[in-house]
Amino acid sequence: MNKRIIASVLTACTLMSMTACSSNQAGSSVPDQSELQTDSTDANVSSEDNGTTVESSDSATEGFPYSGRYYGDRCCIDLEAEGQNKVKIKASWGGSATECAEWTMTGDYDKETNMITYTDGVMKNVKYSDANTVEKEDTVYSDGTGTLIFNTTGDNFTWTDKKDNVADGLIFKIYRDEPATSVTASSDSAADESYYSGFSAMSRNGIEENADKIRKLYLAEDWEGMKTMIQYPVMINGASVENEEEYLKVMKGRKIQAESREDMEKEDCKDMFFNGQGLCLGSGEVWLIDPAYMKDDQTPEIKVKTIQGLV
Repeated sequence: MNKRIIASVLTACTLMSMTACSSNQAGSSVPDQSELQTDSTDANVSSEDNGTTVESSDSATEGFPYSGRYYGDRCCIDLEAEGQNKVKIKASWGGSATECAEWTMTGDYDKETNMITYTDGVMKNVKYSDANTVEKEDTVYSDGTGTLIFNTTGDNFTWTDKKDNVADGLIFKIYRDEPATSVTASSDSAADESYYSGFSAMSRNGIEENADKIRKLYLAEDWEGMKTMIQYPVMINGASVENEEEYLKVMKGRKIQAESREDMEKEDCKDMFFNGQGLCLGSGEVWLIDPAYMKDDQTPEIKVKTIQGLV
């Protein structure tokens, strides 16, 4: 008896639903205008269709914003956006008129850190013929890893290749057909004062005065005078030095390479390049950091983290 009752109820429900569907279909030839009205903001809102998230048109176009050609020393690096947050990288480092080292890799761009990270670097030694065609190439390795870290405007970056440390500390600058228009604010403006806010909480004048003091000590080869401004461990010509005693031994009698001296003499300690690695003097001869940065309970200070360009 119970089974008959349940069956009758189910049958009635089925007939009612079929009738409702027929009514809806018959009245759907002209959609209600209210259903067609869409808020202008809906285009930028994610929706779900069968469990698949549909991203907004704005987010779909976000990605690497700094495509272009960059130069540093004898090296040229081309960056090209490839899909969302993917970047094709090709670096050519000239050795002679017909020979160069070439790197190719694809990296991931992180907007938060303003950095590209790659793990598939292929490095080759390439020899070209007079016709500018490849005569010979030898693959040196295909498992290179490293990073490209940009400054706040994206027109400069540093390249760190962890496989052979080919360009540690070297700044690569974007190539432009015409000189860039200066956007540096006046010295008393709020924007100007906040220029180094991503590096240190110290005032702009304080940072530049400390940087200039360190620059002068470097040019004077006064390693003894610089010892109180070192942050250990410190990198010296690519080697890690752990303490002051070791630092003084390593630096004794050290001289500056002619090219590095020239770069540091040109440094005016104004509007200096900085990124996630620190603040750069010259072409990477000295890198500075503020160990107290982002630590509210500590006083800002400028310390030397890297010294290069020595013989």
